[in-house]
Amino acid sequence: MRLTATFAALGVLVLPAIAGAFTPPEGCTSFLTVQNRSCSVTLQWRCSPEENSDFWSATFSSEGLESIVRYTDDYQWLDAVYMWDSSREEFAPPAADPISLTRLLDTGRDTFDFTMHRSQPDRSYDVRVVGADTLTGETVEIDGYSLDVVRTRVEITAEDGTVEYKSEGAQYLSRPLGQFFLGTERVFGTDGSVAEFDDAPVDIIEPGEPGFGATEPLYECNIQDAAMTPAAPTTAQKEITDDET
Repeated sequence: MRLTATFAALGVLVLPAIAGAFTPPEGCTSFLTVQNRSCSVTLQWRCSPEENSDFWSATFSSEGLESIVRYTDDYQWLDAVYMWDSSREEFAPPAADPISLTRLLDTGRDTFDFTMHRSQPDRSYDVRVVGADTLTGETVEIDGYSLDVVRTRVEITAEDGTVEYKSEGAQYLSRPLGQFFLGTERVFGTDGSVAEFDDAPVDIIEPGEPGFGATEPLYECNIQDAAMTPAAPTTAQKEITDDET
């Protein structure tokens, strides 16, 4: 499962704060650029020659770098920095039930339950992340790639029991690339409100293709137009009653 607000780690990493071309840190290699709806672009790289290794994902908006995320090759969230509020979240092992792309592919369903340590300028505390990813059996074609539709559910709870984030929706999975892509999502507010988002990929760009490494988003960057774009209906937007962990 990919994070909607991406995460990451990185003392040695310095990225451009404004849109332009991206060069990965020394010794690292970029392997994917994704232009998304809702005015964002995601760049991914590895700092190991092994394909089955941790990787990083940076997300840029029209205003520049917003966040970075580090994952294991099996998609467990590891470490994250959010530029907009100077916060960081770090995986606190061991996980009661780690995220596992392998388990999702083998069984069709992957539950998860783990802790992240959140550091903000004014305080630090732990949050619990619980949820599930489920293959729906459906596929979609995007930019020439056949992607599995994955129903998602996640809830993030603070130490005092406060639900800080709760959502359900659908993401997309490329089996050949071993990569998740964001999709449609419903975020439930504590006041009963529901906000809908659609961050689905538009262009999936591999090395050597036009647009690879670009950090300027291309789609729905006109605020008025983006606000008027309806989220595509998916089965994941129905009330989920069978995903209890």
